[in-house]
Amino acid sequence: MIKLYSRRLLLPFVGVVQIAEMGRARALSMDGDYWSIQYRLPASPRAQSGRPRADPAATYTRIVGYNYAAVGTVRQHRLESHPVHPALDVDEVRSASKRLFEAVNAARLPFDAADRFEYWLLDARDEMPLALLYTSVDEQEPALPPPQVEWQAMPASELKVQAPEPPQAFYVPPVNYRLERMVAERAGARPRAAWFERGDPAGGDFPPCLIREDWQDEPQQVLCDRYVRRLAPRLLMCRSLPRPVRQRLERAAREHVFEIERFLPCIPKWSTIGC
Repeated sequence: MIKLYSRRLLLPFVGVVQIAEMGRARALSMDGDYWSIQYRLPASPRAQSGRPRADPAATYTRIVGYNYAAVGTVRQHRLESHPVHPALDVDEVRSASKRLFEAVNAARLPFDAADRFEYWLLDARDEMPLALLYTSVDEQEPALPPPQVEWQAMPASELKVQAPEPPQAFYVPPVNYRLERMVAERAGARPRAAWFERGDPAGGDFPPCLIREDWQDEPQQVLCDRYVRRLAPRLLMCRSLPRPVRQRLERAAREHVFEIERFLPCIPKWSTIGC
C-alpha cells in the first residue's frame, strides 16, 4: 500500500513537500512536477554490501534519522532511473520505483497534511508559540531528544527580501538575518520550545504564517511583514490558513508569478489565486 501525505519542510521553512511512501521507498516533490525517488539504505550498508564501491553518479540524503539513496527522478510524467547503491537489491528498487512512478502520475495534488505534531519556539514574554521549528508525522518523536531551539529564516541567497531602507554606504544585513536576530532576542537568553499536537491546524493561538507577526517596534514590524510577504507563494501551500490570512498572502504572492506558477499544483485548489 502506498501512503500519500504532505508535510512542511523545515528548518528553515521552504514549503510543503508531497510524499508518496511504501515500505523503504518514497517519492518527494516540492512542486508536483519534479519528484525524487529514494530508497532507504540498510542500517549498515558496508556490512551488507561485501566490498563497498563508490558510485559517483549516486546521491544521498538524510531526513528524519534515516539514510536514503536517490534511485530515480520523475519529471513531466517520465521516469528516469539512477544507478543503484551496491547495498540495495536492483530488482526491488526498480519495482518500487515503478510503483511510485505510477502512483504519483495518477495522484491528485496536494496530499493531505500529516505533520500534526509541531515543535514551537516560545516567546519569553508570554510563553506563547513564537516561531515554528519542526514538525513530525510520528507521535513517538516528541519523546526523543528535542531538535535545536533556534529559528532560521530562508537564506538571503535563496529568498531575496527587499530591504525597507535605500542602499547604504555601509553593510546592512539582509532582512532575513535581521529577522532571525529579532526572533532570537524575543525568545530570550534561555530559549525554550515545546511540542504540540494539533488535530485542527486552524485552531489555537498559533501563528498562521509560522512566525508571530505582532511586533511592538515599527521597524521590526516592517521587517517581519516584508519577509512574510516574500514567503507568500510557499506559505500558500500550507493547509487550513484562515481566510483573511490566505487572501493577504494571495495578494502578496501576485508579485511573484513565476513562483506561483511553479508551486500552483501544491496549493490547495480552493485558493482564489487567478480569480
